[in-house]
Amino acid sequence: MTTCTHLEQFRIVSPKTQGCEACLQSGEDWVHLRMCLSCGHVGCCDDSKNKHATAHFRSTQHPVIKSLEPDESWRWCYIDELLVSDDVESHEASNVTSSTQSLPLPKQASTNGHTRGMFKSICRRVRRCDKKNLEPLIELAVEIAREGREGRRIGTLFTFGDADAVLKHSRPLILDPLAGHTEEERQIRDVNLRGTIKELAQLDGAFVVSDQGIVVSACRYLDAMASDVVLSYGMASRHLAGASISQVTDAVAIVVSESSMVRVFDDGKLVAEIIPELWLMDHYNVQLSKPYEEEHVGDLAVLTAKR
Repeated sequence: MTTCTHLEQFRIVSPKTQGCEACLQSGEDWVHLRMCLSCGHVGCCDDSKNKHATAHFRSTQHPVIKSLEPDESWRWCYIDELLVSDDVESHEASNVTSSTQSLPLPKQASTNGHTRGMFKSICRRVRRCDKKNLEPLIELAVEIAREGREGRRIGTLFTFGDADAVLKHSRPLILDPLAGHTEEERQIRDVNLRGTIKELAQLDGAFVVSDQGIVVSACRYLDAMASDVVLSYGMASRHLAGASISQVTDAVAIVVSESSMVRVFDDGKLVAEIIPELWLMDHYNVQLSKPYEEEHVGDLAVLTAKR
Protein backbone atom coordinates (compact mmCIF):
# COMPACT_ATOMS: atom_id res chain seq x y z
CA MET A 1 0.00 0.00 0.00
CA THR A 2 1.38 3.42 -0.99
CA THR A 3 1.97 5.82 1.89
CA CYS A 4 2.69 9.51 2.06
CA THR A 5 6.37 10.24 2.65
CA HIS A 6 5.84 13.76 3.94
CA LEU A 7 4.10 13.16 7.27
CA GLU A 8 7.30 13.96 9.15
CA GLN A 9 7.12 17.51 7.80
CA PHE A 10 3.92 18.17 9.75
CA ARG A 11 4.01 20.51 12.70
CA ILE A 12 1.36 22.06 14.90
CA VAL A 13 -0.02 25.09 13.05
CA SER A 14 -3.09 27.32 13.25
CA PRO A 15 -4.79 29.20 10.40
CA LYS A 16 -3.10 32.54 9.79
CA THR A 17 -6.30 34.16 8.52
CA GLN A 18 -10.06 33.65 8.84
CA GLY A 19 -10.43 33.04 5.13
CA CYS A 20 -8.35 32.78 1.98
CA GLU A 21 -5.45 35.17 2.59
CA ALA A 22 -5.10 36.34 -1.03
CA CYS A 23 -8.87 36.59 -1.63
CA LEU A 24 -9.31 38.71 1.48
CA GLN A 25 -6.69 41.12 0.16
CA SER A 26 -8.26 41.34 -3.30
CA GLY A 27 -11.88 41.33 -2.12
CA GLU A 28 -12.76 38.18 -4.06
CA ASP A 29 -14.75 35.13 -2.96
CA TRP A 30 -13.96 31.45 -2.61
CA VAL A 31 -15.79 28.12 -2.41
CA HIS A 32 -13.82 26.07 0.17
CA LEU A 33 -10.77 26.69 2.36
CA ARG A 34 -7.54 24.69 2.68
CA MET A 35 -4.72 25.19 5.20
CA CYS A 36 -1.03 24.47 4.60
CA LEU A 37 0.26 22.18 7.35
CA SER A 38 3.78 23.55 7.02
CA CYS A 39 3.08 27.23 7.70
CA GLY A 40 -0.65 27.74 8.38
CA HIS A 41 -1.33 29.61 5.14
CA VAL A 42 -5.06 29.55 4.25
CA GLY A 43 -5.94 29.38 0.56
CA CYS A 44 -8.97 28.67 -1.58
CA CYS A 45 -9.62 25.27 -3.17
CA ASP A 46 -9.34 24.26 -6.81
CA ASP A 47 -13.11 24.73 -7.24
CA SER A 48 -12.56 28.41 -6.49
CA LYS A 49 -11.68 30.91 -9.19
CA ASN A 50 -8.11 31.61 -8.04
CA LYS A 51 -6.95 28.22 -6.63
CA HIS A 52 -4.71 29.92 -4.08
CA ALA A 53 -4.00 26.77 -2.05
CA THR A 54 -2.45 25.07 -5.07
CA ALA A 55 -0.63 28.28 -6.01
CA HIS A 56 0.87 28.37 -2.52
CA PHE A 57 2.19 24.82 -2.95
CA ARG A 58 3.74 25.67 -6.31
CA SER A 59 5.53 28.68 -4.87
CA THR A 60 6.67 27.09 -1.60
CA GLN A 61 6.66 23.32 -2.24
CA HIS A 62 4.92 22.85 1.13
CA PRO A 63 3.47 19.41 0.41
CA VAL A 64 0.38 18.83 2.54
CA ILE A 65 -2.85 20.76 3.01
CA LYS A 66 -5.82 20.14 5.28
CA SER A 67 -9.46 20.94 4.63
CA LEU A 68 -10.87 23.66 6.85
CA GLU A 69 -14.46 22.70 6.12
CA PRO A 70 -16.30 21.72 9.33
CA ASP A 71 -17.66 18.45 7.92
CA GLU A 72 -14.42 17.28 6.31
CA SER A 73 -11.39 15.65 7.95
CA TRP A 74 -8.74 14.86 5.36
CA ARG A 75 -5.31 15.93 4.17
CA TRP A 76 -3.95 16.01 0.64
CA CYS A 77 -0.32 15.54 -0.29
CA TYR A 78 0.45 17.40 -3.52
CA ILE A 79 3.72 15.58 -4.15
CA ASP A 80 2.54 12.00 -3.56
CA GLU A 81 -0.98 12.86 -4.80
CA LEU A 82 -2.54 10.97 -1.92
CA LEU A 83 -5.56 11.65 0.24
CA VAL A 84 -4.43 11.22 3.84
CA SER A 85 -6.77 10.33 6.67
CA ASP A 86 -6.75 12.69 9.64
CA ASP A 87 -6.25 9.66 11.88
CA VAL A 88 -2.52 10.26 11.54
CA GLU A 89 -2.78 13.23 13.88
CA SER A 90 -4.15 11.23 16.79
CA HIS A 91 -0.76 11.34 18.48
CA GLU A 92 -0.93 15.12 18.74
CA ALA A 93 -4.66 15.59 19.30
CA SER A 94 -4.48 15.24 23.08
CA ASN A 95 -3.16 18.75 23.60
CA VAL A 96 -4.15 20.53 20.40
CA THR A 97 -7.64 21.76 19.50
CA SER A 98 -8.83 21.35 15.94
CA SER A 99 -7.52 24.08 13.67
CA THR A 100 -11.00 24.66 12.26
CA GLN A 101 -12.22 25.89 15.63
CA SER A 102 -10.37 29.15 15.28
CA LEU A 103 -12.42 30.07 12.23
CA PRO A 104 -15.64 32.03 12.88
CA LEU A 105 -19.10 30.52 12.97
CA PRO A 106 -21.83 32.20 10.93
CA LYS A 107 -23.13 35.44 12.47
CA GLN A 108 -19.84 35.82 14.38
CA ALA A 109 -18.08 37.19 11.34
CA SER A 110 -18.66 37.77 7.64
CA THR A 111 -20.09 35.01 5.52
CA ASN A 112 -16.66 34.56 3.96
CA GLY A 113 -15.97 32.02 6.71
CA HIS A 114 -17.40 28.51 6.69
CA THR A 115 -19.89 27.21 4.22
CA ARG A 116 -22.05 24.49 5.77
CA GLY A 117 -23.06 21.28 4.08
CA MET A 118 -26.59 22.32 3.13
CA PHE A 119 -25.45 25.47 1.35
CA LYS A 120 -22.68 23.56 -0.41
CA SER A 121 -25.28 21.15 -1.73
CA ILE A 122 -27.38 24.06 -3.06
CA CYS A 123 -24.26 25.71 -4.46
CA ARG A 124 -23.55 22.70 -6.68
CA ARG A 125 -27.03 22.90 -8.20
CA VAL A 126 -27.31 26.58 -9.17
CA ARG A 127 -25.60 28.60 -11.88
CA ARG A 128 -24.84 31.56 -9.63
CA CYS A 129 -23.15 30.36 -6.46
CA ASP A 130 -21.82 33.42 -4.63
CA LYS A 131 -21.21 32.42 -1.02
CA LYS A 132 -20.67 36.01 0.06
CA ASN A 133 -24.13 37.18 -1.02
CA LEU A 134 -26.29 34.16 -1.85
CA GLU A 135 -25.82 32.44 1.51
CA PRO A 136 -26.96 35.44 3.63
CA LEU A 137 -29.93 35.90 1.27
CA ILE A 138 -31.01 32.29 1.76
CA GLU A 139 -30.47 32.68 5.50
CA LEU A 140 -32.72 35.77 5.49
CA ALA A 141 -35.41 33.77 3.68
CA VAL A 142 -35.07 31.01 6.28
CA GLU A 143 -35.46 33.55 9.10
CA ILE A 144 -38.62 34.96 7.51
CA ALA A 145 -40.05 31.45 7.06
CA ARG A 146 -39.29 30.53 10.66
CA GLU A 147 -40.22 33.78 12.41
CA GLY A 148 -43.14 35.04 10.35
CA ARG A 149 -44.32 38.53 11.24
CA GLU A 150 -46.71 39.79 13.89
CA GLY A 151 -47.70 36.28 14.89
CA ARG A 152 -48.54 34.95 11.44
CA ARG A 153 -46.75 33.08 8.67
CA ILE A 154 -45.90 35.05 5.56
CA GLY A 155 -44.70 34.25 2.05
CA THR A 156 -42.35 36.22 -0.16
CA LEU A 157 -39.95 35.84 -3.08
CA PHE A 158 -36.36 36.87 -3.77
CA THR A 159 -34.41 36.80 -7.03
CA PHE A 160 -30.62 36.71 -6.96
CA GLY A 161 -28.44 37.80 -9.87
CA ASP A 162 -29.10 39.04 -13.43
CA ALA A 163 -30.98 41.96 -11.87
CA ASP A 164 -31.32 44.00 -15.09
CA ALA A 165 -33.07 41.12 -16.87
CA VAL A 166 -35.36 40.54 -13.86
CA LEU A 167 -36.35 44.22 -13.86
CA LYS A 168 -37.21 43.96 -17.56
CA HIS A 169 -39.50 41.03 -16.82
CA SER A 170 -41.24 42.71 -13.88
CA ARG A 171 -43.08 45.87 -12.88
CA PRO A 172 -43.65 47.73 -9.61
CA LEU A 173 -46.81 46.97 -7.67
CA ILE A 174 -46.43 50.12 -5.54
CA LEU A 175 -43.91 52.92 -5.21
CA ASP A 176 -40.60 51.20 -4.46
CA PRO A 177 -39.98 51.60 -0.70
CA LEU A 178 -36.20 51.18 -1.20
CA ALA A 179 -35.84 53.77 -3.96
CA GLY A 180 -33.47 56.63 -3.20
CA HIS A 181 -31.39 54.79 -0.62
CA THR A 182 -27.65 54.29 -1.13
CA GLU A 183 -26.18 50.96 -2.22
CA GLU A 184 -24.50 50.61 1.16
CA GLU A 185 -27.88 50.89 2.85
CA ARG A 186 -29.34 48.27 0.48
CA GLN A 187 -26.60 45.65 1.03
CA ILE A 188 -28.21 42.31 1.89
CA ARG A 189 -25.73 41.71 4.71
CA ASP A 190 -26.64 44.98 6.45
CA VAL A 191 -28.42 44.25 9.73
CA ASN A 192 -30.76 47.25 9.48
CA LEU A 193 -31.79 46.37 5.94
CA ARG A 194 -32.53 42.78 6.92
CA GLY A 195 -34.98 44.01 9.54
CA THR A 196 -36.58 46.32 6.98
CA ILE A 197 -36.98 43.49 4.48
CA LYS A 198 -38.70 41.34 7.10
CA GLU A 199 -41.28 44.10 7.48
CA LEU A 200 -41.65 44.67 3.72
CA ALA A 201 -42.05 40.91 3.15
CA GLN A 202 -45.61 41.30 4.42
CA LEU A 203 -46.39 43.23 1.21
CA ASP A 204 -47.00 41.57 -2.15
CA GLY A 205 -44.25 41.32 -4.73
CA ALA A 206 -40.66 40.16 -5.10
CA PHE A 207 -37.32 41.52 -3.95
CA VAL A 208 -34.72 41.83 -6.72
CA VAL A 209 -31.15 41.32 -5.50
CA SER A 210 -28.08 41.87 -7.69
CA ASP A 211 -24.97 39.68 -7.93
CA GLN A 212 -23.25 42.18 -5.64
CA GLY A 213 -25.83 41.62 -2.90
CA ILE A 214 -27.61 44.94 -3.45
CA VAL A 215 -31.41 44.90 -3.12
CA VAL A 216 -32.18 46.72 -6.37
CA SER A 217 -35.95 46.88 -5.95
CA ALA A 218 -38.81 45.64 -3.77
CA CYS A 219 -42.50 44.86 -4.29
CA ARG A 220 -42.10 43.82 -7.93
CA TYR A 221 -44.69 41.86 -9.89
CA LEU A 222 -42.90 39.24 -12.03
CA ASP A 223 -44.33 39.17 -15.55
CA ALA A 224 -42.28 36.19 -16.72
CA MET A 225 -44.27 33.08 -17.53
CA ALA A 226 -42.50 29.99 -18.87
CA SER A 227 -44.92 27.54 -20.47
CA ASP A 228 -42.84 24.41 -19.84
CA VAL A 229 -42.34 24.85 -16.08
CA VAL A 230 -43.67 21.85 -14.18
CA LEU A 231 -44.33 22.16 -10.44
CA SER A 232 -45.32 19.65 -7.83
CA TYR A 233 -48.85 19.59 -6.48
CA GLY A 234 -49.44 22.21 -3.80
CA MET A 235 -47.10 24.88 -5.18
CA ALA A 236 -49.03 28.06 -5.93
CA SER A 237 -48.54 31.20 -8.02
CA ARG A 238 -45.53 32.46 -6.07
CA HIS A 239 -43.63 29.26 -6.87
CA LEU A 240 -44.68 29.46 -10.51
CA ALA A 241 -43.42 33.05 -10.70
CA GLY A 242 -40.10 32.06 -9.11
CA ALA A 243 -39.59 29.05 -11.38
CA SER A 244 -40.51 31.07 -14.47
CA ILE A 245 -38.22 34.04 -13.74
CA SER A 246 -35.34 31.63 -13.10
CA GLN A 247 -35.88 30.11 -16.53
CA VAL A 248 -36.26 33.24 -18.66
CA THR A 249 -33.33 34.95 -16.89
CA ASP A 250 -30.11 33.77 -15.28
CA ALA A 251 -31.42 34.60 -11.81
CA VAL A 252 -31.87 32.20 -8.91
CA ALA A 253 -35.30 32.43 -7.27
CA ILE A 254 -35.81 31.86 -3.54
CA VAL A 255 -39.43 31.41 -2.50
CA VAL A 256 -40.73 31.54 1.07
CA SER A 257 -44.07 29.81 1.40
CA GLU A 258 -46.63 30.35 4.12
CA SER A 259 -46.10 26.74 5.14
CA SER A 260 -42.68 27.83 6.45
CA MET A 261 -40.77 26.09 3.66
CA VAL A 262 -38.04 27.77 1.59
CA ARG A 263 -37.60 26.57 -2.00
CA VAL A 264 -34.82 27.45 -4.42
CA PHE A 265 -35.40 27.49 -8.21
CA ASP A 266 -32.81 27.69 -10.97
CA ASP A 267 -33.32 27.40 -14.73
CA GLY A 268 -37.00 26.71 -14.17
CA LYS A 269 -36.41 23.74 -11.88
CA LEU A 270 -36.77 23.18 -8.16
CA VAL A 271 -33.23 22.55 -6.88
CA ALA A 272 -33.68 22.70 -3.10
CA GLU A 273 -36.31 22.59 -0.37
CA ILE A 274 -35.18 23.95 2.99
CA ILE A 275 -36.78 23.28 6.34
CA PRO A 276 -35.70 26.25 8.51
CA GLU A 277 -34.87 24.19 11.61
CA LEU A 278 -32.61 21.86 9.62
CA TRP A 279 -30.83 24.84 8.06
CA LEU A 280 -30.14 26.27 11.51
CA MET A 281 -28.88 22.92 12.80
CA ASP A 282 -26.61 22.68 9.76
CA HIS A 283 -25.19 26.16 10.38
CA TYR A 284 -24.47 26.01 14.09
CA ASN A 285 -22.23 23.55 15.87
CA VAL A 286 -23.22 21.92 19.14
CA GLN A 287 -20.36 22.76 21.49
CA LEU A 288 -20.37 21.37 25.02
CA SER A 289 -17.35 21.96 27.25
CA LYS A 290 -18.00 18.77 29.23
CA PRO A 291 -18.74 15.14 28.28
CA TYR A 292 -22.36 14.78 27.22
CA GLU A 293 -25.07 12.16 27.03
CA GLU A 294 -27.16 11.64 23.91
CA GLU A 295 -30.80 10.61 24.11
CA HIS A 296 -32.97 9.96 21.07
CA VAL A 297 -36.62 11.03 21.15
CA GLY A 298 -38.21 10.05 17.86
CA ASP A 299 -36.13 11.71 15.14
CA LEU A 300 -34.52 14.16 17.57
CA ALA A 301 -31.25 13.83 19.46
CA VAL A 302 -31.12 15.57 22.86
CA LEU A 303 -27.65 16.35 24.21
CA THR A 304 -27.13 17.03 27.91
CA ALA A 305 -23.92 17.47 29.87
CA LYS A 306 -22.97 14.56 32.09
CA ARG A 307 -23.04 15.28 35.81
